Amino acid sequence: MDVEKLTIEQLDYRYLGVDRPALRNISCSLGRNQIIGLVGLSASGKSTFGRLLKGLMEPSGGRIMLWTPDADNIQQQAADRLKLVGWVGPHPEVQIFAESVYEETAYGPVNQGLTGELLTERVNRALNSMGFEPQQVSERNPAELSGGEKRRIALAGVIAMHYPFYVFDEPTASLDYSGREAFRELVLKLKDEGCGIIWITHEIHLLQGIIDRFWGMEDGRLVLDTHADNVDMRNLGKRLTIGESILEDSSS
Repeated sequence: MDVEKLTIEQLDYRYLGVDRPALRNISCSLGRNQIIGLVGLSASGKSTFGRLLKGLMEPSGGRIMLWTPDADNIQQQAADRLKLVGWVGPHPEVQIFAESVYEETAYGPVNQGLTGELLTERVNRALNSMGFEPQQVSERNPAELSGGEKRRIALAGVIAMHYPFYVFDEPTASLDYSGREAFRELVLKLKDEGCGIIWITHEIHLLQGIIDRFWGMEDGRLVLDTHADNVDMRNLGKRLTIGESILEDSSS
C-alpha cells in the first residue's frame, strides 16, 4: 500500500497510576520526504510521543491515521504502526545480541522475509549509510566495537528494514563528530528516498540546514509547529539550555 502521510488527531496519553497526562490533545502530521525536528525540555513528552507513533503502546485518546494517495484515511492500531514506523531509542546499542555485524544488521530484514542477494544488498546499503565498509565489518563481533560504532550498527539494523517513517530519539548521543555527520547524511538520504523522519534531539545545532519543520513540546502539549525558516535556532537553543519555555511568551 502506498503511503502519503501520518496524521495525528487530538492525541492523549496517560501513564497508569499517574494523574497528570503525559500528552495532551496533540494534532499534527508527518509527510513523506519530510524531516521534522522535535525539541523540548526533559519530561515534555517527546519520547512518549515517539513510542506511541512506533506502536509500542496505544494512546489514551485520539487517533493516528494513515493517508494514502487515493485519500483513504485509515486508523492505525499499534500492531499496524510497528510495521510502518522505524524507531530508535536513546541507547539502541544495548539491544545488540548477534555474534556478527552482518547478523545484527540482517535480523530485521530476515524477519521481513528477505534472503540471499537481496538480503545482502539491503544489509550492505544500511552499513554504508552509517559510514561502514561492509567487507571490513560484516564478520566482526559487535561486542568488540566501540560505543559509537555499536550505536551506528544499531541504527543500520533499523535502516535496513526500509520503513516509510522513522522516529529517532536522541540518536547522536555519545557519537563523535564523524558519527554525527554520518547521521545527518543518513537523514537526508532517507528523505531523498521518500521517508518521513522525526528527529528528537537536545542538540539543536545538528538540525540546522536539514529539517523542514520544527515541532516543540512543553508539558505534554505541542506548542510549536512551524517551518524551520521561522525559528531562531540560536535563541531556541539558549532557552532550552537554561530551562526556559520554548515560546518567547510562555503564556502563549
